[in-house]
Amino acid sequence: MAIDTYTNLKASIASFLNREDLTAQIPDFIALAEAKFNRELRVNAMVAREVTTATSDYVELPGDWLQTISAVITSPANTYSALRYIGPEEYNDLRNDGLTGTARMYTIINSNMLLLPAPQGSVTIEIIYYKKIPALSSSVATNWLLDRSQDLYLYASLIQAEAYLQNDERISLWAAAVERVIADMKLESEREKRPQGALMAR
Repeated sequence: MAIDTYTNLKASIASFLNREDLTAQIPDFIALAEAKFNRELRVNAMVAREVTTATSDYVELPGDWLQTISAVITSPANTYSALRYIGPEEYNDLRNDGLTGTARMYTIINSNMLLLPAPQGSVTIEIIYYKKIPALSSSVATNWLLDRSQDLYLYASLIQAEAYLQNDERISLWAAAVERVIADMKLESEREKRPQGALMAR
């Protein structure tokens, strides 16, 4: 059976476990596997771009945001200023010091980006970030990760099943397979960022 849809993935999990009584639990195993992917996987297919307007120091991050790669102020006209990340404690210290001028730093609090100094007027910010993997469900039959790495979905879901069943000796094999696929995908993603062919001297 091809593991190319949510329905087929659930059937394969049941087949590997040789259990027909886990229909209600298997969607949970898949959801827990996806939570692991969102914590650990960072590859090119997860990169997204959001352009937003800020009129205060609080900027709401996209709903599928996982991690910021870069943030750049792109307007008003003739403005192109990369924002530098600082920790929340440094942010509070600098804000208390009364730092003024053009926004040039940010920190992350919950689902918000906090700019420092606060912009004077409206500014446009381009955010490049890693986005969450679209969760499979009865209404979302597939996504880019299932299309690309059916083995990762299967083995990671089986690991979650083991936590529920507590009696499958194959857990170490599945865990090793998951870590290997994640490492391979990260390596593949790094290769995709680099141009092919020989480097030329300048």
